Amino acid sequence: MILAVADDISGAAEIAAAGRTFGLTAQVQIKSVASLSAELVVIDTDTRYREIDPRRDIGNALANYDTIPVEWYYKKVDSVLRGNISTELRAMMQILKVNKTILAPANPTKGRIISNGQYFIDGRPLNETDFANDPDYPATSSRVIDLLNAPSDCTVHSRTPETCTGHEHGIVVADVKSMNDLIKWTEYLDEYTLAAGGSDFFRAILNKKLTSNGVSGKINVSEISGKKLFVCGSTSETSRKAVTKAASSGIPVCSMPDALFKNTPADDTLINQWADVVLKALSTSDRVIIAISQKTVQDSQLAENLRNKTADLVKKILDTVKVRELFIEGGATAEAVLRILGCFRFDVLAEYAPGVVQMRMAGRRLGEARLCLGGAGKKEQYLTIKPGSYPWPEEIWN
Repeated sequence: MILAVADDISGAAEIAAAGRTFGLTAQVQIKSVASLSAELVVIDTDTRYREIDPRRDIGNALANYDTIPVEWYYKKVDSVLRGNISTELRAMMQILKVNKTILAPANPTKGRIISNGQYFIDGRPLNETDFANDPDYPATSSRVIDLLNAPSDCTVHSRTPETCTGHEHGIVVADVKSMNDLIKWTEYLDEYTLAAGGSDFFRAILNKKLTSNGVSGKINVSEISGKKLFVCGSTSETSRKAVTKAASSGIPVCSMPDALFKNTPADDTLINQWADVVLKALSTSDRVIIAISQKTVQDSQLAENLRNKTADLVKKILDTVKVRELFIEGGATAEAVLRILGCFRFDVLAEYAPGVVQMRMAGRRLGEARLCLGGAGKKEQYLTIKPGSYPWPEEIWN
């Protein structure tokens, strides 16, 4: 079995889906449940947006797998280095008793590269992109060592495949300009080294380790009939344009009312009023979009409030109407929604597009095989998640 640890649900789903393309069975768990039912298990610690005790949280994620043979481990991090990355990596190295991490967060297949220790997206320095306005982890620099913000007792190196000696201790941040670079970095992985990074590095490692088993390639998503609810939690320009385009094709968009946007903490009456609008739309359409159309400022508390209000709304909707497939944009929004619904385990099926992952609900409370979208029912229910910065594929609105 392969065991990976991620700090948010969208990242966990992304690499689980990568495993599916290599023919592996894969499961995402928000809370660790020792299981041999999947060849790849990805545990979401939900630690990107909250204060953490890294040793405790990583330890809890790995604890239930002490007695299960694990072939190798992977630490999934945000591809643009948001979160508590250096402290989580150090904790995981201590628990696994290794002295080095090869950290390759860049995803060259998505135009995200690291060159000479600087992070670029489609040729632009990271701090000149939308990530400079991230409410929780604004990119104030494109220098990867600055972005990691490692404590003084955590050694960090920035290396190319050619300048890495293989004898470094601590965190080695990998320069990556192509998939070929990632292939070179896999040569530095041994029993004393933790592999960490984005989905492209994970795929490169799978390709090296599983080539002899054959690669199954793209797996088609399941065609789901019935009602579908889209929760667009990102306020990025990419998300706004996607919502506008979907609305122009006739899909109802139920935006957060201005009164609720300005109301903190949320007034339950205002959420009920928003829910009534969504339910009315669902009564006449099988596809409905929930979105936040207001311009937001760089404020982490506001972002958290908006996520919680959205999660409250989704619960009210699902308590009333049966939704077959729930689509959620943004890992933090997905965490808030799934937390309030009590959903913890998901069987990964396929990808609509890279990072846009379809999963089947496997359980609600730990050890309890109940579905969570609108209560238990005969039909299986599905969840599709994507990171906020990734585009929605065109076919998802059809």
